[in-house]
Amino acid sequence: MAREKTVKTKSKLDIEEIVKLAKGRFSKKDASKALRMTTGDKIVLPSDLSYYITSQALEKFWKLLTGLPGLMFGRIFQIAGKPDSGKSTVAQLFMKAAQDQDVQVVLWDAEGKFDSTRFRDRMGGLPDNVLVAPSRNILEGGAQVTAYVKTIKELDPDQKILIVWDSVGASLNSAEDEENDDYSRQPGVTAKEVSWAIRRFNQLMEKFRDEDGNYTIAILAINQVYANIGSVGFKQKGGAELEYLSSLILEMSRKSNLTKTRNKQKIKHGITTIARVKKNHLFHGEDCVAELDLVISASGADLAQDVKNNNKNDDLEEDTD
Repeated sequence: MAREKTVKTKSKLDIEEIVKLAKGRFSKKDASKALRMTTGDKIVLPSDLSYYITSQALEKFWKLLTGLPGLMFGRIFQIAGKPDSGKSTVAQLFMKAAQDQDVQVVLWDAEGKFDSTRFRDRMGGLPDNVLVAPSRNILEGGAQVTAYVKTIKELDPDQKILIVWDSVGASLNSAEDEENDDYSRQPGVTAKEVSWAIRRFNQLMEKFRDEDGNYTIAILAINQVYANIGSVGFKQKGGAELEYLSSLILEMSRKSNLTKTRNKQKIKHGITTIARVKKNHLFHGEDCVAELDLVISASGADLAQDVKNNNKNDDLEEDTD
């Protein structure tokens, strides 16, 4: 016997009236809690660029890959990959874009590799305006970033902030920092402390919304990947919490060196890297580009096809590893 189709009908309740009355249950003191209550049809990704950290240099490849113009405030983004795949370069492009939009950059430099000269001379950024948390220790670095954010918000509650953690994989847990030789417990400690740090940042995002309920903090975590023993593929470092809380994960993998010949010697110009979107909870279209080849150089990132077209008469060569 064929099963009858169940047709869902619109509720007889006045949905807008329910929202209005439910909001009225909150006191003036808790008005911010009521402010964000709404109906599902009003929850859409914003098209206004003021909700994103972006630039022309970023949008030309970031939007192709993700469907978004840039990093969205109120979300955690992750760029993961093997060493020398261009992760930190893309992070610095976002830092430069943030400064152009008067967004305060807080950099947790857990690798100790931030190059102020490159950021200034090649990226066009202002290194003296970057607030740096230089600790390699997860708990200490997380506390430093939190102190920066709270201080900024005390001075200017409306100030927008970009937190960049570069990188998760290079950060030491408390057991490692104390020269503890019990390696069996260190991976678990790392996962717990990364979880603590990323949840703390998530709390900061939620706490410091503006008076209209809009988010004012964006988070970009740079991470390493490692071979997933016993199965195919790679996993990000730092445990499941970071992966779970990340709205978008972009994986980058170096494909080849890009060289020029000068005085009969090969000189490295940059690298060609493959960028793939592993996770994207913000894209709502039918399809998007599965992967893109990018050229990463000291000056930033470009579409590999554009670089090839612009250098047809030059001596650029790809050296596959």
